[in-house]
Amino acid sequence: MRVIRVIVLIALLVAAGAAVAWYALELPIVLTQPVTVTIARGDKTPQIARKLDEAGLLHSPRVFTWLARWRRIDRHLRPGRYQFSDTVSLSGLLDQLHDGRAVIISVTIPEGWTESHILAYLESELGLNADSVAAFIHDSAFVANWAPGSPGLEGYFWPETYQFYWGAEPNTVLTELLDKSRRSFTDSLEQRAAQLGMTRHQVLTLASLIEAEAAQGSERSRIAGVFHNRLRSGWLLQCDPTVAYAMGGLPPGRLLTHNDLAFESPYNTYLHPGLPPGPICNPGPASVHAALYPDSTDAMYFVADGSGAHIFSRSLDEHNRAIAKILRKLPHR
Repeated sequence: MRVIRVIVLIALLVAAGAAVAWYALELPIVLTQPVTVTIARGDKTPQIARKLDEAGLLHSPRVFTWLARWRRIDRHLRPGRYQFSDTVSLSGLLDQLHDGRAVIISVTIPEGWTESHILAYLESELGLNADSVAAFIHDSAFVANWAPGSPGLEGYFWPETYQFYWGAEPNTVLTELLDKSRRSFTDSLEQRAAQLGMTRHQVLTLASLIEAEAAQGSERSRIAGVFHNRLRSGWLLQCDPTVAYAMGGLPPGRLLTHNDLAFESPYNTYLHPGLPPGPICNPGPASVHAALYPDSTDAMYFVADGSGAHIFSRSLDEHNRAIAKILRKLPHR
């Protein structure tokens, strides 16, 4: 008889525990506005509970941690940026974190950004681990797979809007950007490059110079025409942005000086003929098209006129007159 009482007591305790667990799981919290919580890769259950509690999503962090362990999902809560709205329950929170129903984040890579700008932006927006990213972009096999013939991945991150989860694996993010670049360089573009005697790497390199020079999109093809003329004639390209790139970039407002043009680097097109070793930024499709379909022009020079446009010239004498005209318009110091 006593054994039966013990069994009944245990059953009642189990039932009571189940009832308490069910109550804790389903007790709602009403939100007056959407709440966003970011769970980082490597966060343990107590850390997750603290973040949810600080966001006003829990009645008790300890109960959250206990229930996650009781359901045996405490080691399977996924990182990401999560958004909660209206009414939430503990079971709903656990389900969402376990299933990885995180917010999809749109990231836009503009034309002309350098690799360092892009990676800093992705780290900020997606929480990429900088060391993990560096391991990929400095891995020679990884680079050779996506950018054969290139010293690095500069120029191979295709400007576009992408969608990722916060905390996505660096390999996933980098591969998506690089694969988009590969797929965007279509067979017809490959054929056109072959007609010009250029590789994809050379096209992207030239396109990056055009991207860096063309403040006005309407001038891309004309600038491309000048560069093609110079390449055919064996002239130095003398592209100012290659010098700035070789120097690691310039502070805002800092202009190139005459001494800067002597900065020794294989990227300095004032010193070394032909194209630089690789792209100096990540060009967009319009600059790639301009590199492949340049204007037919007899211009050999161009200079920025201060308004975002350029003055194009056929001879050095004409070019010098254009520079003198621009200088006369500058305010005297």
